Amino acid sequence: MRKLLGLATAALLATTGVALAEWPEKPVRLIVPFGAGGTSDQVARVLQASIEDADALSQPVTVVNVGGHYSIGARQVMESDPDGYNFVIIHIALMGGEGTGALDFSWRDFKPVAATGEFCLLPMVRKDSGIDSVGQLLEKAKAEPDTLIMGVNIGAINHLAGVMLQETLPGAKFRFAQVGGGTANFTALTGAQTNLTVLSGAEVINFTLLPDGTDNPESQIKPLAYTGPERFEGLPDIPTVTEEGFDMTFCIKNWIFAPKDTPQEAVDGFANAVGAAIKTERYQKFLADKGFSESFLTGDALQADLDATWSAIEPVAKLAAQN
Repeated sequence: MRKLLGLATAALLATTGVALAEWPEKPVRLIVPFGAGGTSDQVARVLQASIEDADALSQPVTVVNVGGHYSIGARQVMESDPDGYNFVIIHIALMGGEGTGALDFSWRDFKPVAATGEFCLLPMVRKDSGIDSVGQLLEKAKAEPDTLIMGVNIGAINHLAGVMLQETLPGAKFRFAQVGGGTANFTALTGAQTNLTVLSGAEVINFTLLPDGTDNPESQIKPLAYTGPERFEGLPDIPTVTEEGFDMTFCIKNWIFAPKDTPQEAVDGFANAVGAAIKTERYQKFLADKGFSESFLTGDALQADLDATWSAIEPVAKLAAQN
């Protein structure tokens, strides 16, 4: 009888797709579909270390950067083996890419795992640009449309933010150029290959400040304003875009996805590990230092957030497709 019950249980587990072995049995791979040093990379690496601090997994998390357009790394995970060992950390770019047509796949082609670490953005120009405010930037974009080159990753955060910003002043128009993520755009703007971009608070701190928090005199770029609802504590002298008289707030969560058919055991396991990580001293310090808001969503709450975000960003993405 025991033998028959064991066979029946094994058959049931096989048909339901539940893994017999305890997850994880080997290192977990977390893909960052952007270059090193950008926002997603910083979040991924602090999560990696914080998961270890919390002893939340029996196996290590390996962070892998996949450069180029973010579609490359995202597709790599989407098409990878759904064995519970492949994840991607990305943000609203996944929706922006779908809405603009830059991607031929959707965020619905993944299995949502968790959301964490909301951040906002800062429009950036060169220090020698002669532009000292968002108002001056937009007025120049209106007086000389299509002359200010804005470095973006087509369909991603910086592209969507640029479209939203120019729409706050009728007649203003930037010329969008494919450059890449935060690191690539910092390099392009520093080298005067572009005239402006947007960076996250974490990137601005990373790229333009000294370790003591003071301005790096060697930095060639500067922020004009902050897209959050309130000023960024890390740069308290920088006004919000709203304070400058323009109706725009734009903040983004980091999302972790897995291949569509990943076993729920692995999805829940990695989500729980992230949940443990964000409670650590290391992660909490990262949030405070880099200007992130604490957030953690899984399950139905995560799905509701994804649906609401898509409803809000789809029309902006379609507008971006025309710019």
